[in-house]
Amino acid sequence: MKSKDFPECFYRTVVKGLFVKDGKILLVKEAPDLADKWELPGGGLGFGEDPHKGLVREIKEEMNLEVTSVSKQPVYVWVNKFEGCRDMDWYYSVVLAYSIDLANLDFVPTEECVDIKLFSRDDLKNLGDDLYHQSHKLLEIFNPADFKN
Repeated sequence: MKSKDFPECFYRTVVKGLFVKDGKILLVKEAPDLADKWELPGGGLGFGEDPHKGLVREIKEEMNLEVTSVSKQPVYVWVNKFEGCRDMDWYYSVVLAYSIDLANLDFVPTEECVDIKLFSRDDLKNLGDDLYHQSHKLLEIFNPADFKN
């Protein structure tokens, strides 16, 4: 499928979890056969899927962790343009990033996710190219004060 078949307003909806503890945000390291970069936990919604349910599903699939709460509304929202991905010339993703709580951080690597780690704002800036481009907006907008601990 090529992008020329889509209007300029075509977006893929992505839900991401913002787990913040002691001013640090949780990122996942994607498997080498995927992006092999640090990224927020979560993923794309299926057509018609509820964002809250989709986020809980994605985190369970990727990280085998239990989400105990999801904020009612996204804390952050941003847009990315992807080019040359998924057999498409281009597409946009709109990221809905919700604050989440997890039952625990007892992580076991999966086929999609090989590691998890908490990052401070400075740590995020030092990731450079190891931060997946869809999460680069965090460098501008992540503020630990937006989250109660």
